Amino acid sequence: MKFKKINGKYLIRIFKGERIVESIINFCKENNINSGAFYGIGAASRIELMIYQEDKKEYVSKVFNEDLEILSIIGNVAFLDSKHFVHAHMSLSDKETRAVGGHLKEGVISGTLELVFTDFKTELNRKYDSETGLNLLDI
Repeated sequence: MKFKKINGKYLIRIFKGERIVESIINFCKENNINSGAFYGIGAASRIELMIYQEDKKEYVSKVFNEDLEILSIIGNVAFLDSKHFVHAHMSLSDKETRAVGGHLKEGVISGTLELVFTDFKTELNRKYDSETGLNLLDI
């Protein structure tokens, strides 16, 4: 991973073979960033997406092991249980240009992932919400 600060934002490039969520967390730790938001595009070879089933209050996941275009990834970073936590959604397309999307659990980059990251310059936390069963931003 490499990054460059431009006009108060960061341009981040995650390399082939690197893990997306892990890389974003490492970037935040190494740069003393407590919270922020990001968006980007790229390509991946393995992605695990999840969909939340509200009635069961649990996620179901699906793994994609194929060449995929990352049409978009958008998300944020906050703290959950005193640790950095990435909440991201993404849209993907396969070699037939069929699209799929969901909540990103983790993924491995095949070509590159280019992100624009905004540091909120404050600490945000997530807190469990019993009504939804989710860890929501405490704002």
